[in-house]
Amino acid sequence: MRRARAARRLNQSELAHRAGISRQALSAIETGLYQPSVAVALRLAHELGETVEKLFGSDKEGAQQRVEARWADEEVPAAAAQRRVALARVAGKVVAVAQPASHLALTPAAGMLERVRRKRAEVATFRLRNEIDSTLLIAGCDPSVVILADWLARRRSSVCVVPLSCSSSRALDVLVEEQAHAAGVHLRDPASGEYNLASMRRALGHQPSIVVNFARWELGLATGAGNRLGIRSFADLSRAGLHIVNREAGSGARAALDEGLSKLGLAAEKIAGYETEVNGHLEVAAVIASGQADAGVTIRVAAEAYGLGFIALREERYDLAIRERESTTEPVKALLEALNSGRFAREVNQLFAYDTGQMGKVIARIG
Repeated sequence: MRRARAARRLNQSELAHRAGISRQALSAIETGLYQPSVAVALRLAHELGETVEKLFGSDKEGAQQRVEARWADEEVPAAAAQRRVALARVAGKVVAVAQPASHLALTPAAGMLERVRRKRAEVATFRLRNEIDSTLLIAGCDPSVVILADWLARRRSSVCVVPLSCSSSRALDVLVEEQAHAAGVHLRDPASGEYNLASMRRALGHQPSIVVNFARWELGLATGAGNRLGIRSFADLSRAGLHIVNREAGSGARAALDEGLSKLGLAAEKIAGYETEVNGHLEVAAVIASGQADAGVTIRVAAEAYGLGFIALREERYDLAIRERESTTEPVKALLEALNSGRFAREVNQLFAYDTGQMGKVIARIG
């Protein structure tokens, strides 16, 4: 950063003033004694005409390395989605095995529900109290939550991540009902074009909460591989013989579809398959990949995981709403530490192609 400042003939006082920090803070940043917040890093990058990654990315931290590993096949798969692998040491040697981008799997559970009475449940569990206290519940529809779980596990964190897959609207309901630590939301306000804040304020009211950015992603129309039907926009969804798969009411994808159809003057009942609903972005892609539908609204990473065609419609901001009183608990602290890690941001960016430039930034405070 010092070199970038010198190249623009700025002294420390000038750059510090432009970035809204003290000269002492800037000096500490340049000498590596202080790690700036995301907001400060973004302002410095803007003033210097550089990316945050170039200014603050460590060559050592998060850098890729090459390893030799045993591989069962003779060739490298052509499709990027088929080149994902898991690495492990077996019989003293590193091996690489295919790791599907998406697949159905049984999930672990903390226990078995035995009785419910007046909204109180009795659960038979083998989990200890500290194991329950260190479980992080995240409601929402982001498939990359698996990366967060993996990140914490690799750091031997005691925090266990449990994703609650649901729509953005339902995620906010779950948060309000105190059934989750964080709610992931991507809901656009048609009137202002702003993402998430209007919906969060309506749901949370005066309950003190923080809104933290996770990433930006591309929402669009997924089609069959190769898009042989030549689908280009929402207008094509009314064609005879074409069927779609839809997301549930309250989801960001469903809202985007409804908004698009409304602008074109297309009635939902005229769209074949509109009533066919699934819960989740990957589920939309899976239905299309199986040939049961020709198109559906989802995010790019879901389409690419199944090798589908994808027509980008817009970029969206995916934020997490978190109750302020939960911010000091062990699970939420682990979540916030991950979101403020440059290495974690780079992993999510590389593996899911999300824009993580503002990951960890507090977008707003509610209540």
